Amino acid sequence: MKLDLYTKIVLTVMALALVLVACNQYIHPAVSASAQGSFIGLRFADSGEATFFDPRTGELFEYTAHGEIDGKYRLTKLGQSMIRER
Repeated sequence: MKLDLYTKIVLTVMALALVLVACNQYIHPAVSASAQGSFIGLRFADSGEATFFDPRTGELFEYTAHGEIDGKYRLTKLGQSMIRER
């Protein structure tokens, strides 16, 4: 069966599109997102209250479900209890 011109064009366009999709990761590599400013490295946990830990300073902040600060703690040395600051 002889393919007509329309079928050849459609198949060629599809093949080129597949090549572009396959090569896209090399042309435009994926860029990972990261926080900027004062939130870099901040850890978050949610267990009814929002808890944030900053490993750079050793501070832990707890917020209530209403967004009010519930407590602030500081880790001074591993293996010891955290010190409540607020």
